[in-house]
Amino acid sequence: MNDAFPNSADTPESLPLGSAAAAPYGRPSWSGLLQFSLVGIPLKAFPAVRSRDLPAAHLLHAACGQRLRYAKQCPTHGPVEAAAVVRGYEYGPGQHVRVEPEELDQLRPAQDRALRLERFLTPAQLDPVLHAGRSLYLMPDGPAAEPGYAVLAAALVQRGRWALGRMVLGGHRQVVLVRPAGTALILQVLHYPEQVRACPLPAQPRPEGAGEELRLAGMLIDAAGGAVDWGAYRDQAAQELRALIDIKLQGQPAAAPEPARMVLPLLQALQQSVAAQTDDRAAARGKARAPRKRTKRTA
Repeated sequence: MNDAFPNSADTPESLPLGSAAAAPYGRPSWSGLLQFSLVGIPLKAFPAVRSRDLPAAHLLHAACGQRLRYAKQCPTHGPVEAAAVVRGYEYGPGQHVRVEPEELDQLRPAQDRALRLERFLTPAQLDPVLHAGRSLYLMPDGPAAEPGYAVLAAALVQRGRWALGRMVLGGHRQVVLVRPAGTALILQVLHYPEQVRACPLPAQPRPEGAGEELRLAGMLIDAAGGAVDWGAYRDQAAQELRALIDIKLQGQPAAAPEPARMVLPLLQALQQSVAAQTDDRAAARGKARAPRKRTKRTA
């Protein structure tokens, strides 16, 4: 399994942690025609990721507990009605050029329903920093689209390639990646390369005189390698927030935060980490070899 991208091309399952039958996908987020060369495949796209299920938070007036409302204010004339609000873009400190809604409408892309694949690349050619965080499952739109969909997914798996394309999504022109996930296709929105900032950290040379530290760090990396149990990575924020809300509603004080861990010198921290990992593996092996207690049979 490709640990960097779960459910990637070499994964037998088509969906990651959830189940397609149990997931309420509802209406598609997009529908249109996937095009590459002279091939066209009608598709529908559904969100691959659910929104975080966190309780809504609002700003309140501390004196009475009422939710705060914000009114549009002009520093010269005070409150402003919605009809008197216009849009302006800043071109200098405190200087704005006024732009009418009709002028903005002319800049919006036409309702193009095509997803055009332009280039096919290997996963190593894509810098992960380009991922914008939005993922959609692409599904064939009707029985006639299923053969072409299956052929494209299988061809990408066979060649070990991903597809780079462009489309209009949510009223905006987007650069997107289409990659196989088993027998399915996933669309991922990308940042434009010009949006990515250069790393502020200059290239670092290989550390000198740190042979023991490198050896121990390598041992930790090797010991924590292998298959990844993606089901173990769960968002605990909502559960912890609800628990805090329940405690507050019961009039109990919130739990004290855990004390900060002592910062150890690098070599000492590595040595203790390797020792702890070795002890854990030994305990796990001992537990696995422990003889089972036999139960006496009763006549």
